[in-house]
Amino acid sequence: MMPGNVVPEPSIATAAALAALNISQHDAGETGAADTSLASSIFGCVGGVGDLGGFAPTHENGSRRSSTDHFLEDIEEATAQSHTKLSQEEIRELRERLLKTSNTEGLVQPEVDLNKLQNISDDGGQRHSHSGVQFEGECLEQLGPAIPDWMHNRPYATLDFIDFDHHNQDIVGPLGDVAISSQEHQLLEDLLSLMTGIEGIYITLDRQHNNDELPYRTFVVDSSVERSVQALVQKVLPVCSQYAQLMRFIEDNSEHHRGLVNHALSAALTTLIKDYLLLVLQLESQQRSGVLTLHRLWYYVEKTAPVMDMLAAVTHAITKSKSRGGAVLSLLHAKVQSLTGCGKLQDMIVYLAKAAAQPYLACLNAWITQGLIHDPYCEFMVEDSEAHKSPQEAWDSMQSSSDNHGSTVDNYWQRRYTLVAHNVPSFLASQVELILRTGKYLNVIRQSASSGNGGGLPGSGPRPPTQQQELLPVCYHPDDHQYLPVVEAAYALASKTLLQHLVTDQHLINRIRSLKQYFLLAQGDFISQLLFLCETELAKPLDDVLPHRLEFLLELALRSSKDTGYQDSIHTVLLPYTLIDQMMRILSIETAEEQDHRQALQRLDLTGIEGFSLSCSVPWPASLVLDTRTLFCYQMLFRHLFYCKHVERQLCKVWMSNKSGKRMPLSTRRSYTAAFLLRQRMLSFIQNIQYYMMFEVIERHWHQFLIDMNTVESVDEVLQHQSHFLDKCLKDCLLTNPDLLRTLTKIINICAAFANFIL
Repeated sequence: MMPGNVVPEPSIATAAALAALNISQHDAGETGAADTSLASSIFGCVGGVGDLGGFAPTHENGSRRSSTDHFLEDIEEATAQSHTKLSQEEIRELRERLLKTSNTEGLVQPEVDLNKLQNISDDGGQRHSHSGVQFEGECLEQLGPAIPDWMHNRPYATLDFIDFDHHNQDIVGPLGDVAISSQEHQLLEDLLSLMTGIEGIYITLDRQHNNDELPYRTFVVDSSVERSVQALVQKVLPVCSQYAQLMRFIEDNSEHHRGLVNHALSAALTTLIKDYLLLVLQLESQQRSGVLTLHRLWYYVEKTAPVMDMLAAVTHAITKSKSRGGAVLSLLHAKVQSLTGCGKLQDMIVYLAKAAAQPYLACLNAWITQGLIHDPYCEFMVEDSEAHKSPQEAWDSMQSSSDNHGSTVDNYWQRRYTLVAHNVPSFLASQVELILRTGKYLNVIRQSASSGNGGGLPGSGPRPPTQQQELLPVCYHPDDHQYLPVVEAAYALASKTLLQHLVTDQHLINRIRSLKQYFLLAQGDFISQLLFLCETELAKPLDDVLPHRLEFLLELALRSSKDTGYQDSIHTVLLPYTLIDQMMRILSIETAEEQDHRQALQRLDLTGIEGFSLSCSVPWPASLVLDTRTLFCYQMLFRHLFYCKHVERQLCKVWMSNKSGKRMPLSTRRSYTAAFLLRQRMLSFIQNIQYYMMFEVIERHWHQFLIDMNTVESVDEVLQHQSHFLDKCLKDCLLTNPDLLRTLTKIINICAAFANFIL
């Protein structure tokens, strides 16, 4: 308690500031007495004021009441005594008491120029536009519920300084004309008001240098004040400016379109400002009891000054860079790293980072555990281009992106979920690809299940609830390495679930086997039927070949051979370039030879056999594994093997035609001996090269591929083994070495030219 058991009441300004931040005087007392929060440990409590509960008078039963209760009781007593309405004298007396309570030391408040106040209102208000920041994209202004106009047109609905000019010198004279003790007393009143965003009488805003573009407020102290006193005042003024900066940031970033991260950060700053206002309340209590001096004020504020400076610097950086979402978290995380070893200052920024990261990490947890994106303000690192559509509409859009002979669903899936680089927090940059794929895998299962594609999972969720409970939520931590185990666990579970769905419901292994049967010529009766039926049509120039006729002949060959499944997904395609041009174009990408091959493709004159190939339409979601690149590799192997098979067939025809030479005279037959020997060497070469590719390369790697597929635990392992199998086949079939490929192609073309010449 204060000396003489006199308990001063807080000023209406400080009480209003606390009320605006949802703090009651009773709550203020409990918070000040306990002093257990992180902010209180930094802002501290003023010595000599241990129980803030003494700020309000108490009834006999111990309940607190404010000064307003006194006035209401006086009114009730006056009314009860007169049993009539209050007289004019009684009303005037009560009015004078109210003015004495609300004014500072009995000074009459200057009259406000209503015309200037109206001009502020007509300009749209300054509450939500102090910083003058326009966040990227005008459409962001439309996000969230609309803000009513009165939120902008009421200049007093702010805890920042009200920017209109008034002249106190018309009411009071220069402060330097009074004693230094009186100067100090009046300056204390002004400083305590400035610390809560209210302009003082002798310390006013510097309106010549203050504008919305400057980060901090500047003030002008009455020039007649003693120099030593001014020096102490100047030490405290930065805290007042920083408080104004924080309040502008809180009010500006509390609107809906600023985003959930800025909302959470503003709420955390509001919690810290509450403790700051409690400090001001304690200082005001000492000032009213007559024990507070400028030196004591600076002693108490000195500990708060670096905290306020740090908070103001962080908010100014966010405002200046117009950051939202993940960019705000990156700035906060960088500040946390820069304050390593600074103790409580780092703890303060960690507290702000944790609070600001909560809505962002909640969206991240929903993405990596359920595959859902709830991002109403476009702050998350992953963007869904189909977010405005229902799940069924998204599925229909995906199906419409496929044609009859070649699915482009995998391309659609790559475009639907994309990364937004500026929304990726720096502490998650190393895990961003895992995060993206985790959510994609979960959405694969959801889309497949919702379309009736055999999702095999309970409900509409991507995995059983028991599996979801195994994952720990992602929480903010200053150490970047703490996120990797959580993200990897979520990714492993999503990948394993998707793999089970692909193998069990989509029959992935059987589909890969069918590709081997048709593209790698493992089914001999099919390729023999195809060559027999299409040989005449493929002998024509490429422009004269009828695609629909080839499609009919392919279907006939498929029906005439053994059914190994998925025959309806196999189609024909005519490519306007040869295999060697295709491979050389791939191998010469970003080299000087690339342009030569581009020009060579424009003047090719091909036959149907040189441009013929197969294609395969793979339904969703098996196309995630059997994507365009994988089918492209199968297609190149098929073209190589198919052309070798065609040349072998032509050489066999030459051998059959040479049987007629047995009826020739011996002398005549000897003249063909060299040709017969050349034909036999060519046939032996073609057969041996086919044997090498079919048995020494493809079958050996295929056997290892099946062994690896029996041990896979995730979709990534399937993709890795599939890619390894195809790469080894392409390499060992001499398709990836330019020199060997040119030599082999030249030899095969010579064999084909010889067979065509003989026939």
